[in-house]
Amino acid sequence: MQTEKRFYGNAENGAAVYAYTITNAAGAYIELLSYGATLNKIVVPDRAGALCDVLVGFDTMEGQILCTDSQGRTVGRVANRIAGKGITIDGVNYPITKNVDGKFTLHGNHEYAKAVWDAEIVGDGAVRFTYESLDGNEGFPGNVHNEVTFSFDDDCAVRIEYRCTPDRKTAINVTNHAYFNLAGFDAGQIIDHELQLFCDAYTPTDTDCIPTGEIRSVEGTPFDFRLPKTIGRDVGADDEQLKIGRGYDHNFRIENYDGTLREFARAKDPESGRVMRGYTDLPGVQLYIGNYMDGTQIGKAGKPLMYRQGFCLETQYFPDALNHPEFIPCEFTPEKPFVSTTVYQFSAE
Repeated sequence: MQTEKRFYGNAENGAAVYAYTITNAAGAYIELLSYGATLNKIVVPDRAGALCDVLVGFDTMEGQILCTDSQGRTVGRVANRIAGKGITIDGVNYPITKNVDGKFTLHGNHEYAKAVWDAEIVGDGAVRFTYESLDGNEGFPGNVHNEVTFSFDDDCAVRIEYRCTPDRKTAINVTNHAYFNLAGFDAGQIIDHELQLFCDAYTPTDTDCIPTGEIRSVEGTPFDFRLPKTIGRDVGADDEQLKIGRGYDHNFRIENYDGTLREFARAKDPESGRVMRGYTDLPGVQLYIGNYMDGTQIGKAGKPLMYRQGFCLETQYFPDALNHPEFIPCEFTPEKPFVSTTVYQFSAE
């Protein structure tokens, strides 16, 4: 494995941002940025051996700064949505910053995604990013020392390891917000991708896309991906939940969750033959298919980011978990830090 570091640009505050490229023996590679601890490129072969970047995102510092959809970013302190009432820990309510129309919180107000992380090359083909989230940031209690380690190997597996250690009990739910297009970052919509989710239920939402607390079986619904189907097959169904999210923008419950690493998804682009398998030790995954991308942001190669150009599989505890006793809580302490691993492995057939 070969790992290279180069200057990428300067963040809004003038801090230097660096790019790290990890290349395997076959010439496939990933690119990481210290801005947002970002997974910025995944360049892997198709069935004919042709290499292509399968991440939708940006290739300039200006694009990274203007990014509004967290493409490739590490998001936290708590990813996804928190209802407007905030969170309650040990009987104390904490009013978290409401960054969506003053109504609720999304992705911790992008604290982690907009930070410049410290970085170091560690081991063979790995880079570790660290960031200190201070007590009171965005309303969350406690200081949190965050470590995210990305690695890449000769099997084209991208491994993301999280370790977030607080100095008091607090909420933590960190994930990566990569947008995948296995045909290539500029190849158009992903509705013809085949997707299989090893998930038996999902969490319906209210009109703000915040879970109601119900855990609903996927049986007989457009949310049933237990057998492979194209992403677009049922997305236009007459279903209230699809209307709320403008398509899929929902958390799914992973089958047989026990805290160990297990396969939760397989995706395939039939034309190129690229296949991605996802593994995680977390109980949920958010499927989002770029329903709000509208061409107003300019991405890689100077091309606009268009409607449904990428899909996300964000591993996580369920959204708004601390406000629903039915959900596994995302509370962590100095003795019990947030420790998790997610793997995206690429092949072709």
